[in-house]
Amino acid sequence: MTRPFRFAVNMVTPAVGGEWRKRCRRAEELGYDVIQVADHLGMPAPLPSVVAAAYATERPRVGPFVLNAAFWTPALLAREIATVDALTDGRLEVGLGTGYVREEHERAGVAWRTPGGRVDHLARTVRELERLLGDEALAGQLVQRPRPPLLIGAKGDRM
Repeated sequence: MTRPFRFAVNMVTPAVGGEWRKRCRRAEELGYDVIQVADHLGMPAPLPSVVAAAYATERPRVGPFVLNAAFWTPALLAREIATVDALTDGRLEVGLGTGYVREEHERAGVAWRTPGGRVDHLARTVRELERLLGDEALAGQLVQRPRPPLLIGAKGDRM
């Protein structure tokens, strides 16, 4: 399958309100295909930022690059994905990763697992998301079928 080459911008410098909307519109003017936001403590929350980016623009797809799977339970994340997909008119792309900053896990009160444990948790999360987003209770809210595209951000042989 041939896929088009796209350009994405990862908005790593926090901004809110009018400044955020201005940056998102500028990314669209520059021709970016995807506007992405990070999931790190100390930065604005990624999913509200994604929704705001979609409202500020017309064309780019939007999404987190990447959500730390350790910060989310699959059921709550599936609900968020379905809602954000609907609010962005199907422009959502979901990035997921294992999380790699130990201090953030500690600050969030989330167990710091071994690398293998984090990979196992991510794999379980992906399987559960597939199941939950396939359930009609959430699937009925989705604009994209069977679900929004999923990007896995990772490094290491097992990933």
